[in-house]
Amino acid sequence: MDYRERVVIVTGASSGIGRELALDFAARGARLVLAARREAELGAVARAGAARGGQVEAAVGDVADRGFVEALVARALSRFGRLDIVVNNAGVPKHKQVYHLTAEEVEYVTRVNFLAPALLTLAALPAMLRQGEGWIVNISSAAGKIPPPREAVYAASKFALGGFTEGLWLDLAGSGIHAALVNVGPIDTEIWRKTDEPTAYRGRKLPPSAVVAAVFRAIERRRHEVWVPGWLRLAWWLRVFAPGLYRAGSARFDPVPAAVIAAARERARTRA
Repeated sequence: MDYRERVVIVTGASSGIGRELALDFAARGARLVLAARREAELGAVARAGAARGGQVEAAVGDVADRGFVEALVARALSRFGRLDIVVNNAGVPKHKQVYHLTAEEVEYVTRVNFLAPALLTLAALPAMLRQGEGWIVNISSAAGKIPPPREAVYAASKFALGGFTEGLWLDLAGSGIHAALVNVGPIDTEIWRKTDEPTAYRGRKLPPSAVVAAVFRAIERRRHEVWVPGWLRLAWWLRVFAPGLYRAGSARFDPVPAAVIAAARERARTRA
């Protein structure tokens, strides 16, 4: 696929997967609108992308803001005159016992991880329909298929993103617009340093380049769903066909401490 003159929006582009995606698109000659909250980091990515040959527009803001999300499409059309690819990569973690969650946290995680991709997709569709083609790539998580302990809200937001994308497979049939879902496992990014509570996972983490390769595979081969790494699909099958075994294994991997339940029960009594 020739990416020269293609116009691409990448959210969450200031670091990790988004940064690598932006630089790879730029090296292929794409024209980019990059979105992230951190101005300094995003500016550095934009300059690096320009140095690799891409034309880059940096947009600083929070995708939890509906106005900011919808303005990304307007910015792409104003600067470059078209829109070919949207990569919904921005996301926030929430690794926290359900007893400790707040309503505000639930709302924010849902806004960033699900509502923002859905709204950006809706905003992008008219331009893609006029062109007769386009690509929507949603970066999800294995948690959106296999909910791990302490990630009920994060998993729910990614389940929603997965369901939305699967619905797009059907609704966009015949339109020339392709929707892809990338289910990502442990990746070596700064998200692991932003967890509210310690994680039990101590295994290998893949580099962001593994996800970047999956995104280009989904675009160029029109793949509907890609797993990174691929073996995680086996764990999903276990959850589907042996849910009891899956729950038992998860509980043993990262059990809920009795002290956490006792403290939650005591707080509930004092609030009664």
